Amino acid sequence: MASAQVQALLAVRDAVHSASVSQALLQAGAAVSVAIVRSEVQLLEQLGERIPSLLVLELGNDSSALEQVRTAYPNLSVVGLLSKPSAEMAFAVSRLGAEDLWTLPLNPAAVEERAQRIVKRLQDVCESAKNQGAEPFNGSGAAGGIPKQPPPQAPLMTGANPRMAEIRETIDKVAGTDITVLIRGESGVGKEVVARMLFEHSRRKHKPFIKVNCAAIPHDLLESELFGYEAGAFTGATRDKPGKFELANNGTLFLDEIAEMHPMLQAKLLHILQDGRFSRLGAKRDISVDVRILCATNKLLEERVKEGLFREDLLYRINAVTVFLPPLRERRDEIPGLIDYLLHKFAAQYGRELRPFSEDVVQLLMRYDWPGNIRELENLCKRYVIVGGETQILRELSERNLAKKDLDVFEAPAVAAAPEAPVARVRDDAPAGLSLLEVGRRAAWDAERRAIIEMLEVTRWNRREAARRLQVSYKALLNKIKQMNLEDQISSAAETRDGSETGRSR
Repeated sequence: MASAQVQALLAVRDAVHSASVSQALLQAGAAVSVAIVRSEVQLLEQLGERIPSLLVLELGNDSSALEQVRTAYPNLSVVGLLSKPSAEMAFAVSRLGAEDLWTLPLNPAAVEERAQRIVKRLQDVCESAKNQGAEPFNGSGAAGGIPKQPPPQAPLMTGANPRMAEIRETIDKVAGTDITVLIRGESGVGKEVVARMLFEHSRRKHKPFIKVNCAAIPHDLLESELFGYEAGAFTGATRDKPGKFELANNGTLFLDEIAEMHPMLQAKLLHILQDGRFSRLGAKRDISVDVRILCATNKLLEERVKEGLFREDLLYRINAVTVFLPPLRERRDEIPGLIDYLLHKFAAQYGRELRPFSEDVVQLLMRYDWPGNIRELENLCKRYVIVGGETQILRELSERNLAKKDLDVFEAPAVAAAPEAPVARVRDDAPAGLSLLEVGRRAAWDAERRAIIEMLEVTRWNRREAARRLQVSYKALLNKIKQMNLEDQISSAAETRDGSETGRSR
């Protein structure tokens, strides 16, 4: 019987490091996909789309990316790829449970032998899991015995919000055509979800859907990534490589963050949209493809045109149909449904018990402005499922309230107006029937107040220095000081300090 296929994800910061590592894994019998990731957020997004059997992760000067992976996927097999090897990094990677450690530049013979051993072990694990009727590779470390309840559909697809209903109607009308669609909206509003809905409702749904993030790949690499190259086209091009347009032939290509594409590539893209033909780098002939193009951006393309950063003729070409996704703060009625969907999703993904938010916390979350939109809400729900506790959510929102000068999620409780606001006042003087949410609000307010006073004392009542150490804007700290009635206390402390310094000088 054929061995199980091991799916390896190679996450690197520079494509130049991918060839030798890919070759070693391919020689060992693994299927390899390469992702250019330059932040922990991009890495977790890649893993969220599909958990591989093996992650080969390039690390720089710190192990924070591996720590994030270990938190989210404790059982995922990881090989650390060190571009700047050191004894400290080797120790940190080993401590975090990496299966192996490879250093750049690679020793091909040694790495191929180690890759063979790792892939063989994973193949055996997969076969054993299949024989027992279990999931072969569950990097999330889901605990057995916890039921995985099917999550409800995302509100973006089923909600009753009128603006979203118009978007779904537009999708229904254009999905069956090959017209180019431009999806606009702030970062994190769900533009890729709309792109996938257009794909899944199209006649191309059984063909490839390929996503390219134009902002994540450097300009000089993006051209070869999109259009491919011929052997000998440049130094290191030892074989032909098809580009994303060829791989997406008869399917759909989703160009995310298209505003970041270099004008030279914009011209080449315009020609493909016009006649469906392009040439690889170093090629002497054109290639014809049948690809539907979907584009997304969080930038105002008309302004980019005025600045000379985006071609006007390309804008007209991709702007045949526009879908504008409103930010989450303009469709707050979707938040409860999104929370329900995300909690189900992450409880199943991480093998945790489903624990819904209380109604008071849901109402609080509905009042928050969500500058990061659905992505910010998604991360908050993920943290709640993994590390749990509504108290932490309340504290987190309280900290965001302190950090954002224009945000007023929490109203200052009257008890905080006194110079001292001990916890005992919340406990002893609280009216009958005080809700848990109100207790949390007051506790968070008291904690903020104590932290500000202590930092002011440490900095000898220097408000600018205190704001810097608290990592908030100076204006945000002044607003908090005013809300908490701390001005008189600060003035008195400053006068005392100045008087003592004058006495010492005499």
